[in-house]
Amino acid sequence: MRTQYDDIGQSYERLKHQMPLARGPERATFEALTAQVAGRSVLDLACGTGWYSRILARAGAASVLGVDISEEMVAAAGRAEAREPLGVRYRACDARLLGVAGRFDLVTAVWLLCYARDPLDLSAMASAAYDNLAPGGMYVGVEMNPRFDWAGPKATKYGLTHRPDADFPGGKELTVTAHVDPPITFQACFWEEEPIVAALRGAGFRSVELVPATVPADPADTFWDDFRTNPTIVGIRAVK
Repeated sequence: MRTQYDDIGQSYERLKHQMPLARGPERATFEALTAQVAGRSVLDLACGTGWYSRILARAGAASVLGVDISEEMVAAAGRAEAREPLGVRYRACDARLLGVAGRFDLVTAVWLLCYARDPLDLSAMASAAYDNLAPGGMYVGVEMNPRFDWAGPKATKYGLTHRPDADFPGGKELTVTAHVDPPITFQACFWEEEPIVAALRGAGFRSVELVPATVPADPADTFWDDFRTNPTIVGIRAVK
């Protein structure tokens, strides 16, 4: 079954290079959450073209398995591995259907939960993370901030526009546009805090924490003021 990302394919990686939100707080937040990755085994869910899988490998992870629902994305990740061998393995699979791929020290995900269409999807994604962790292992993710104020400053100046299309219990359906050249548009969901925490707790995680985003800039730099006022993204940390 084709997904919206099969049509985007390798061009999705342009977001990581061109979009201020991705180059700045997204990457900085992820790297802060995974600062202790050296020597650890990692499962990277929603790996896309392997951008963060490669960052984990370069940071000294003992092993990295990247999993993504899009076969086109995984193929692009494989080509990147062929160009720069880092020992990262990739697998095309829906995270909700992954089962147990191993017992990892760390499970990571950047933009996974926002593709859950309902609470059952959220629960399945949370369970995939939990079931693949060794005892005491940790899940860390970067997602849209569930405390985002829709009446406050938006993220358009940082390269991303979220247009709410419809409300549902616990969240909103969104059309998301990444303002790169050319623009990329896709569908996603905004989830409030309670459903996210409930899904992770329900999967078995003994602690769940929302971690404020890291802004990699001088506080005197006013460019990030709107983001500091109304952060678009948040880190998530959950311990098995």
